[in-house]
This record gives sequence, structure tokens and C-alpha cells, in this order.
Amino acid sequence: MKYHNDFIGVNSRLDELQAAFLNVKLPHLDTENQRRRSIVKRYLAEIINKKIGLPSYDGSQNHVFHLFVIRTESRDTLQEYLFKNEIETVIHYPIPPHKQKALQEFNHLSLPITEKIHQEVLSLPMSSVLTDEEITHIIANLNSY
Repeated sequence: MKYHNDFIGVNSRLDELQAAFLNVKLPHLDTENQRRRSIVKRYLAEIINKKIGLPSYDGSQNHVFHLFVIRTESRDTLQEYLFKNEIETVIHYPIPPHKQKALQEFNHLSLPITEKIHQEVLSLPMSSVLTDEEITHIIANLNSY
């Protein structure tokens, strides 16, 4: 089951087919990373909603925003609202690590900040192929929520 970890393990997906795709995409990596940063700059500058917490970004070239994760106390309601407006979101890692079966020796711990974060996070669309129009649509709906 996705996001349920029964065992400590590794995540290794690079088979021959994935390596072939990577070989084609690698020459475009810097351009795609720059596009992701430009999307993030728009999100950070244009999402203005007191109900939504945005990640911090110092503008460096060290971050490529594989994910753009916001926080809101009404995550499920916001997710439903965005879905109705044709914006797909994902709740990445909904279960705190210390509550996973793979780390059962820590299941007894109470980590209220970690647990609160895991109830509030929502990943917005983040891809180098998003169009400016799609980004505008996402931002407008977040602001009108």
C-alpha cells in the first residue's frame, strides 16, 4: 500500500529502460531545473492567501523543487476544492515516519509538530512542462479559496 512502510528498505528504480530515458533527458536537466525555479518564484510571489503556508526559498540555484509543498489547516477541503477546479494535488507522505510499521520501535513517541505537519501538507502541481496559463489557473484558484 502506497505510503505504508512495513520494512526499512531502499528505493531503487533505475533499470535499463529508466537509464535510457535518463540518457535522453540529462542534457536538458539545467533548463528543466531553471523552469521549475521560475514556477516556484511565481508561486511564492503570487499566491496570497492567509490560509496557505508557503515554503521558504532563498533564491539559490541549489534547490530544484522536486515538489512544491504548501501547508494548510484545511488540507482535505482545499484539496477537494482544487480538484473541482481541475487542479490535481497529492498528499505525499501522509504518515509520519515514527508512526510507520517499519519504525515500530518509535510508534509510541508523541511528536506533535511532526504529526501536525503531516496533517497539513499538500503538494501542488510542479513540473517543468506546466504552461504559464496552467500556473495562472493554479494561483488564481489558491487565492480565491
